[in-house]
Amino acid sequence: MAYTIESLLAMLPGAYSAARIQGVNTVVQMNISGAQAGNWNIFTKDNQLIVAKGIHPAPEITVSADSADILAVAEGKLDPMKAFMLGKLKVKGDMTEALKLVQLFMKK
Repeated sequence: MAYTIESLLAMLPGAYSAARIQGVNTVVQMNISGAQAGNWNIFTKDNQLIVAKGIHPAPEITVSADSADILAVAEGKLDPMKAFMLGKLKVKGDMTEALKLVQLFMKK
């Protein structure tokens, strides 16, 4: 399936497991460069996940990547851990929280 950054982020609120989001309260700043550049916030609080455009003044985690790499991960063409190890996906902040957030979207 061909995604855009906008469509991918719009799908996030419906893609997580509500049972696994319990107790996860954080703000992630997504800074995306490249052909589909933009800034978004992903909030997890009170068992909800909300995506909003813009720059948050105090995120706990900041993720920076090129839109082509984000889309390659979403389409299964690039392993997220490999993207991180190659520096294509940069994460600043609490890595433990970042890993918890990744688990929210994993299929079990």
